[in-house]
Amino acid sequence: MSSLRNSIQRRSHRERAQPLERARLGLLEKKKDYQKRAADYNKKKTVLKSLRAKAAERNEDEFYYGMLSRNGPGSSITRGSKRFDGTVENSRRNEAMSVEVVRLLKTQDLGYLRTARNVAAKEVRELEERWVLAAGGELEEEESEDDDDFGMGGGKKKQGQKKAPKKIVFCDGEEEAKKAKEAADDDVQWEDEEDDEESPKAKEAERKAQNLEKLQKKLLSARKKLKALSDAEFQLEVQQAKMAKTATSGGYTKNGHKIKVRERKR
Repeated sequence: MSSLRNSIQRRSHRERAQPLERARLGLLEKKKDYQKRAADYNKKKTVLKSLRAKAAERNEDEFYYGMLSRNGPGSSITRGSKRFDGTVENSRRNEAMSVEVVRLLKTQDLGYLRTARNVAAKEVRELEERWVLAAGGELEEEESEDDDDFGMGGGKKKQGQKKAPKKIVFCDGEEEAKKAKEAADDDVQWEDEEDDEESPKAKEAERKAQNLEKLQKKLLSARKKLKALSDAEFQLEVQQAKMAKTATSGGYTKNGHKIKVRERKR
């Protein structure tokens, strides 16, 4: 019977569409859509309720790095505020640190700069050794506009090549001139064959020159980095010396006078 009932053509049931006047609001909401929306709303309401309870019962002295601020919604609720408006009072705690604390922080920075400078100095030494081995001689120091302080210049000095002297041959007749021309062509062909034989050596020399140029650029960059770290370390040492409780020898006052510390006779 069920197969017979299913074989009979039935009327297709269609869901009611959104009226034309409300077409701008999208599809018509059905009961199942409302149920999902209501469940989501109730879930969010439960989460917010639990978060408000946690914020109201939290310990004011408790702190985690995940917290955005020390004064959050919990403190506003305990103060009697009806709701949290999203603003945080003194969240960053921008209080001026004491001189001792700042000096301690600068000491830590100075230690980091010294470590970085030692690493950079080691890198410079290794690159200089590689340069000497690759170039087969001592490190040449050239001065240029960009790298006056770093020993080696990035530019190359082109040496002027002398032109080969031309040979002038005087001939008595046309036959003698033809023979001289054929002999000259043979000499040129022999020189070209010689150049072809020496081409691998030329390629090797060119590759070596390219490697030396790359090594030179690395060395210049490493020297710049080393100088920048050394300057930063010196400036930090001067700042730390000026922040000491007692005057430190070697510093300068605002008026430009050198600070000298009198030592007791030993």
